[in-house]
Amino acid sequence: MPRRFTPALADLGPGLILAATGIGVGDMVSATIAGAEYGLTLIWALGAGVLVKFFITEGAARWQLSTDTTLVEGWRNHLPRAAVLAFFIYFVVWSYMVSSALVAASALVPAAVIPSVPLPVWGFVHAVAAFVMVYFGRYERFLSVMKWFIGLKFAAVITATLLIIFWSGTNWSATASRSEFSVVYTLSLIGGVGGTVTLLSYGYWMREQGWSGRGRVPSARTDLTASFALVFLFSLAMIFLSTQIEWAGQILDEGPRLCLLLADRIAAETGPIGRTIFLVGFWGAAFSSVLGVWHGVPFLFDDWIHLWQRRQPTGQQGGAYRSWAAYLTLAAVSALLIQRPVWLVFAYTVVGSLFFPFVISTLLWLNNSRLMPAGARTGALANAVLGAALLLYVYLGVRLVLT
Repeated sequence: MPRRFTPALADLGPGLILAATGIGVGDMVSATIAGAEYGLTLIWALGAGVLVKFFITEGAARWQLSTDTTLVEGWRNHLPRAAVLAFFIYFVVWSYMVSSALVAASALVPAAVIPSVPLPVWGFVHAVAAFVMVYFGRYERFLSVMKWFIGLKFAAVITATLLIIFWSGTNWSATASRSEFSVVYTLSLIGGVGGTVTLLSYGYWMREQGWSGRGRVPSARTDLTASFALVFLFSLAMIFLSTQIEWAGQILDEGPRLCLLLADRIAAETGPIGRTIFLVGFWGAAFSSVLGVWHGVPFLFDDWIHLWQRRQPTGQQGGAYRSWAAYLTLAAVSALLIQRPVWLVFAYTVVGSLFFPFVISTLLWLNNSRLMPAGARTGALANAVLGAALLLYVYLGVRLVLT
């Protein structure tokens, strides 16, 4: 292996955590819905979502490495206080929805396999387990766990896809769209793939990894390229698998049966072993997202609180970080009474997509302004992609209002 390539692989870390967090409940559900309802016709939305989120995360990372301040600190210093406060309110609501959706999705597999135990009980177990692991864990141990999870779920889904393609053959007639174009479903796919506000956690994971200074920008780009390549392949596999299933009724009402329908299709071709592998992979995708959110999102709250107070953030062992981890846990537990977990996940992906017009607008301004060192400002390609993404969100928003 070339020597220059070996250090690049050794550098991978924050991006793998981001992929393990982003390849999860949003991707599983939004990609499944997209494939079942629209076949392969929304792959363009998948590609657009991955590309836009790469440039968003790369832009936020480049800002942090070039200015030695987080993007949240940049907002605090250079945006009107009303805008920052409005986003904080959105952050509180989003945190409630994302924690609820992720825990509900993590409980789908055990609730489907052992229906005698109610889904809320499984959800409670997952929420508390995530809190305990984050409360007592350290970054290095967390990174090791997330690497294991990403290997588990990626291997399970890709193997299932290859078995369907090469073992039983593909029903290509099922890959055509079965429904008319929907703005809401498109927003769900773009919003669900690769994460939403959790993209901002990447900067804090870089800090935990010890990355700082403009010299680390190439490392971040390599790391993020690997991360979003995994996200794209995983989501594409999920879209394809869902086209090969005979769906009856409304997918959002399937509840725990959603993962079983996918698993049963695979079992028809591979037997019980393939079914078990897929279910374990589905659970791994959902629960690793829980762990990623519980670990990464409290960093934002810690940063926000202490920057507002003009004090240094205290990090993972501080009271602000741990209090937000507790909030995520309590929010998830309180929402377990909602008995439509797949609908909850879908709603979270739509709400999460509302984050992007704000963050894209601020990145286009901050990273092209004099606040950014001249050599680190956004290039023409990134500006074009982010500008086009902003126009796409405006277009979809207008269509949503008019329809």
